[in-house]
Amino acid sequence: MPPADPWATIDRPVPTVYFGDSDTTVNVRPSDRTVHLPGSEPTAHVPQSAPTVRAEAELRFGPGVPVAPVPTPGWPAGAAAGRRRPLWRRLVSVLSSLLTLALVVVVGLYLWQRLRPIEVESVAVAVPQPAGNRCDVTVDVVATVHTNGRSGVIRYQWFRSDAAPGAVLTEQVGSGQRTATLTLKWTFSGVGTTTETATVNILAPSPIPAGTKVAYRCGGR
Repeated sequence: MPPADPWATIDRPVPTVYFGDSDTTVNVRPSDRTVHLPGSEPTAHVPQSAPTVRAEAELRFGPGVPVAPVPTPGWPAGAAAGRRRPLWRRLVSVLSSLLTLALVVVVGLYLWQRLRPIEVESVAVAVPQPAGNRCDVTVDVVATVHTNGRSGVIRYQWFRSDAAPGAVLTEQVGSGQRTATLTLKWTFSGVGTTTETATVNILAPSPIPAGTKVAYRCGGR
């Protein structure tokens, strides 16, 4: 559609104003508002006409056209807060939590005791029946091992002061068994008197040594 005013899009000719004398010519541009002629007082005012611009509203329809967001209704100002739970329900919840915690602790202790490995707490070595004045006698040297009651294997080795170290032996300990007895049989013969030392060395589960004196006296037959 052509513009309403064709002069708004093209350059207009510069207007010319003639005043009496044919030799006097004044060119008036749109930016000039007041013209002063020499020797004359009158002033010519040429109003500046502003171009007219017409805009037509544009309406768009169809897919791809953004839709104005729909305002979300706010919550009512007088919405009531949630009611508090009754006292008995809160007490039941607290008791249930305490019972659950106690059950977890008991089960944890039980599993820890069941899975806990065997430990040797102490070892004591003694001769229950000494040789005394007997000749050609076999003496029992007994080591009593105290454990934590867990099942496992004890590895140990006997040492005699008159012989080479003995072989490494093992003792199986059952669950709930808190003591284990390790026995060394020591045979003496001949006439004379001697005092020896018997030592047991616990190798596993932890190294613990223990020993005692063994006396033999034979005055003759």
